[in-house]
Amino acid sequence: MSAVMRVPWENRLAKMIREPGGVKLNEAVRQAEENLESVQDSCLEALDGYLAEIERLHAEGGAEPSEAAKESIYRLANDIHGMAGVFGLGDLGDAAFSLCELVDRLRAAGRWNAASVEVHLSALRLLRLPGGDHADMLEGLRRVVARVPRSSES
Repeated sequence: MSAVMRVPWENRLAKMIREPGGVKLNEAVRQAEENLESVQDSCLEALDGYLAEIERLHAEGGAEPSEAAKESIYRLANDIHGMAGVFGLGDLGDAAFSLCELVDRLRAAGRWNAASVEVHLSALRLLRLPGGDHADMLEGLRRVVARVPRSSES
């Protein structure tokens, strides 16, 4: 019979937090906000580039883009979703997530709906602009996606 050996686990982050000194929470948050502010312009330019690339892939693909183009559209929309959240563009992030869901469902169904993708692209272009209440637009995108059943619902 073998003996059970217990190895104590140490949470290094918890240990560091308990140690005196270091940066106070409010100072760490302020530094993080400054860091984000310093890269915001270049990140938003990259976000605009992602949107332009999705538009290019969609235009080139026409009624039925290649699988590689569909994968790229999904990946770029996912990148927009993540970046939008970091910079407080929640509605843009929600629309990008909706596009991801749409592409995922269409690929699983083995079909493509260029008009539904175009609706999402139009919404993304509008949501990139500041201001406004976009609840109705986001609900409309959810309804577009809901028309395509999940693969488990097929």
